[in-house]
Amino acid sequence: MPKAILIMDDMPECCADCPCSFFERDNPILNLICGVTQEDAYNVGKPDWCPLRELPEKREINHNKNHYISNFWTDAKSVGWNAYLDEILKDYGMRKE
Repeated sequence: MPKAILIMDDMPECCADCPCSFFERDNPILNLICGVTQEDAYNVGKPDWCPLRELPEKREINHNKNHYISNFWTDAKSVGWNAYLDEILKDYGMRKE
């Protein structure tokens, strides 16, 4: 199954604040449903099963020559990780050039 990323300006603090949630139709009792998982959503707090995750932090890159030779692969992965985060933030106007 293909993956997707949903970019939001602010992480909702509870299901009621999430743009993915909706109230179940044709139900006399207002029942909040998660539009992503179809689970019963809570009105208070973020449940453990919530698929929304905060954007991870950038990784530290060590430019010490001796360290770099022995940890080239780790630093190269970190460079790629940070570039990926920069592209996400740039595309949505969250990072200044």
